[in-house]
Amino acid sequence: MKTLLVLCEVKYWHDFREGLAKVGVSFLGFDKKKPNRFEIDQLVAKADFVVMRNRNVAHHSVQFAKEACKATDTPFWISSNFGLETIIKQLSQTFPDESFESTDENKKSKRKIENRVIQKQNYLAESAQSKESQNYLKGKKKHLPLKSALKDFKITDDEPDFTKLFKK
Repeated sequence: MKTLLVLCEVKYWHDFREGLAKVGVSFLGFDKKKPNRFEIDQLVAKADFVVMRNRNVAHHSVQFAKEACKATDTPFWISSNFGLETIIKQLSQTFPDESFESTDENKKSKRKIENRVIQKQNYLAESAQSKESQNYLKGKKKHLPLKSALKDFKITDDEPDFTKLFKK
């Protein structure tokens, strides 16, 4: 089991912690306004891989972690924006002998969710089609506003006399 140290805002930790646990990676996080070099050195020593976000994180945190990674030969990656999928891709590139795929249970639950979504979409499509067909089959509907608006209008089969129309 690999250990990952992530230097980014605390608000992203929950998503990272859950996602990394699904692929079998333990999570360490760090986000402080005034970092302590000793504390970062200890965290880097515990980690197998370090990911740093250089946006909205104290500049010294990134600098201290980078120096500690170089001193201990710990692989690291710095980016301005990243997500869980990007982290997993970086892990698989750094450790090609390890497998960072989610467990079968997670795949099964994803399939179940996808099947439920497809079933709901099919049900909604069928119900919409049945409503349309019911509306067409009802037959005679009285369009009273249209009927009252057209009651003075008469249609004849005779050709119109344009001379009368244009003289007015």
